[in-house]
Amino acid sequence: MTTAEPRLPAPPVTTTDVLKATALLLIVVDHVGHFLADDWGILRVIGRLGVPIFFFLIGFARNRDVPWSWPALGILLTGVDYLSLGSLENVQLNILFNFAAIRLALPLVERFLALSFLRLALLLLVCALLLPLVNPWLEYGAEGWLFAAFGLMHRKAIADASFKPLRDLSGLVAFVIYAVVEQRDYGFALPNTVFLVLGLAAIAMILRDFRRGDSIIQPPSGLRRALRFCGRHSLEIYAAQIVLLAALGSLWSTDGNDTETGDADDQAA
Repeated sequence: MTTAEPRLPAPPVTTTDVLKATALLLIVVDHVGHFLADDWGILRVIGRLGVPIFFFLIGFARNRDVPWSWPALGILLTGVDYLSLGSLENVQLNILFNFAAIRLALPLVERFLALSFLRLALLLLVCALLLPLVNPWLEYGAEGWLFAAFGLMHRKAIADASFKPLRDLSGLVAFVIYAVVEQRDYGFALPNTVFLVLGLAAIAMILRDFRRGDSIIQPPSGLRRALRFCGRHSLEIYAAQIVLLAALGSLWSTDGNDTETGDADDQAA
C-alpha cells in the first residue's frame, strides 16, 4: 500500500500577480457592460479603472521582449471587434498592438528621457497632441503611452529618489488626460463621473506606492494558485474573456431579435 505524497503549498502571490488579477477583474466587468449590458453605464466606469494598471506595468517592467502571441491575439481580437460592430467604421487595432509598440519603443524612450524634466514634459506634450490622431485607430492610443511613461518613471524613482518629481508629473498628466478623454468619449452622467475620478485617484495612489515583491497578505493555497495563474497568463485570459463575452453578446442579440420578431408576428396575426 502506497501513501500519496502531500501536495506542496502554492508559492507566494506577488504584488504583480495581485495587480494583474485586479486589472483583469475590472476589465471583465467592463466587457460585460460592453457586450451584454450596454445600458448599465456603471459597468463601463468600473472597467475604465483597469486599463491604466496594464499600461503602467508595461512601462515598469524591465522585459522588452514581445511574444509572438501578442500580435497574433491582437489580430484575433481586432477581428472579433469587427464582427461585433459589423463594419470597419469604428474598429480600432486591439490594445495588444499598443502594448507591443510601447515595449519595443521603451528602450529608446528611456535613453531619451534620462533625468530630464524638459524631455519628459516634451514627451507628455507630444502624447497629448497625438491623442486625436492615434486614438481613433488604436485602442487607448497615446493614453497608454502616458501610463507607460508613469510606470517607467516609477521604476526609476524606486532606484533613485531624484526621479520622484518626474514620476509624479507623469502620473498626474496621465490620469488627468485619461479621465478627460474617457468622460468625453462615454458621456458619463455626473454620479458616474464622480465615481470615475475617485476610482482613478485610488488607482493612482496604489500604483505610486507599488513595489515588486511578495504580497503582504497571502490568501489560501488554492486562491494563491489562481492569482499566480492570472499573473502569468493575464493577456491570454484577457483575450479569452473577450471572445467568450462577444459570443454570448451575439447570441443574446440574436435571441432578442428573434423574440421581437415573434412578438411582431403575433401582433400582426
